Amino acid sequence: MKALSFIPRSAQKAAVIPFEPSASRIKVSLHQLVNDLLASLQPLAMKRNNIVLNGVPRGLCFIAEENLLAYVLWNMINSVVSNKKNECIHVQTLVDDDRTMICVKDAGNYLYRSLAADYRKLQDAAEKVGGCLNVYNDEKYGSNIVFSISNTRMAV
Repeated sequence: MKALSFIPRSAQKAAVIPFEPSASRIKVSLHQLVNDLLASLQPLAMKRNNIVLNGVPRGLCFIAEENLLAYVLWNMINSVVSNKKNECIHVQTLVDDDRTMICVKDAGNYLYRSLAADYRKLQDAAEKVGGCLNVYNDEKYGSNIVFSISNTRMAV
């Protein structure tokens, strides 16, 4: 007796091509991406009397999925801008040997509560880009959201 198959013969003989998530990775200028995000948040920042500064160096680029990277950074910056009033908010980077940290400084004491609802989705997106998120509060340094990403994915 012949076995029945619901898969067409043409599909059975075709080579299986594995899904490559890295196919959508491109060289992304981090400075330009942060500039674009800050420009989109400028009306909200002005409404809340916040000043948001881009401290990302111009030459810093990553090979990453631009939409995921923008999603993570936009959520970080938007949560700070929408929950603070009359503040100067800095977006800065620290490049170390094996990682780059993108930090939103002056995030406020109650920032974790504003991120808590979507934190798991945001952390998943950060991990897909190759990084992780950290939210912390320190008396000396204030509150910060830090997105740390591996330099092995960096471009020159």
